[in-house]
Amino acid sequence: MKHGLVTAILSCLLLTSCAWADEGGKLTLIALNVGKGDCLLLESGSTLYLIDAGLPENWGMVSAALKQLGVKKLDGVIITHTDEDHAGGARALAMSGIGVGKWYAPAYYTDVKEAKHPVALAAALRGEAVTWLKAGDELPLEGGRLTVLGPRSLNKDAENCNSLVLLAEAGGGRMLLAGDMEFPEEEELLRAGVIPRCEVLKVGNHGENDATSDALVQQVKPRAAIVSTSTAAEPDTPSERVMKLLGRSGAKVYQTQNAPLGVVAMLENGRLTVNTLGHGEVPARNQTVHLSGKSAKEDCISLTNDGSEAVDISGWYILSGKGNEMFVFPDMKLQPGEKITVTSQSSDAKGDLTWPEKKVWHKSKADKAMLYDVYGRLIHEID
Repeated sequence: MKHGLVTAILSCLLLTSCAWADEGGKLTLIALNVGKGDCLLLESGSTLYLIDAGLPENWGMVSAALKQLGVKKLDGVIITHTDEDHAGGARALAMSGIGVGKWYAPAYYTDVKEAKHPVALAAALRGEAVTWLKAGDELPLEGGRLTVLGPRSLNKDAENCNSLVLLAEAGGGRMLLAGDMEFPEEEELLRAGVIPRCEVLKVGNHGENDATSDALVQQVKPRAAIVSTSTAAEPDTPSERVMKLLGRSGAKVYQTQNAPLGVVAMLENGRLTVNTLGHGEVPARNQTVHLSGKSAKEDCISLTNDGSEAVDISGWYILSGKGNEMFVFPDMKLQPGEKITVTSQSSDAKGDLTWPEKKVWHKSKADKAMLYDVYGRLIHEID
């Protein structure tokens, strides 16, 4: 297996599980705990996709999970729609050292021009283009099929109903990944007769009350349902109606907020196993690297290693307090005593690295700079 994702899963804590049985291959879905947002890893054979990337401010949760799962390369990144809790982390991912084979997004979307689409902006950081998906398209998936079921038409009133809905078939079963689709898109797909029975349902729109109809659940008849959400961030999720409906259907329901790293569902030869994952071993927090030399006038900031050993800062990131702009360090090590400077596109002088934005640091208002490691832990901050 090229990515070894299943091997990495086994090194994490397995907290709870349930299993069923049937026939054919292996399909793995991990719904990462990224707060109130979606971020899924889908693997079959040697094919690995990231589906959605969470909120930008929760990038540390995504980064930590990818690091612990040993993900260094993705065959594709699929962003289901433009809402920030799905597309917000795409830019940070593009700045990271994680390889991406292709970028995918729905051909239907609202309130943004193509050049400003969050996936187009992310792909552009690498000089790459986006593949725009429509219903009926199939994406490469070793040992199975990954099909776009929806949207089948543009919804001008609700961006959630422009969300990609994906059907993954491998491992002797099926998984329906509903993105953020609400009732109108559900009805459209049910009328078209494209939704089959599936072992796993990734519940639409974080379990809100405007999605997951009786008709959808009766059609899918899931054995397991996964809700990606944080009740603390979005108190009306998951809704009581949705939870009761899924419970009556016989599905066992898992919530990402109840799993430290996430929820993993695996179909192997028709046998379905679902577990909640804990974090694996994390190294001690670094105490030798710090921020310095922040200048709003020069629009720059520096990073120094005061220690006696090189520090791997691959995937570390700086966050600006005022504008929430983020810079993610590429694969690199900071040598003992080394100092590097990050300048922006509006800086007069060119630094060692370039923040791909203009006017990062506010000139007249407080704008704290925060440095995080690849596990999303705060390392240092300066005003």
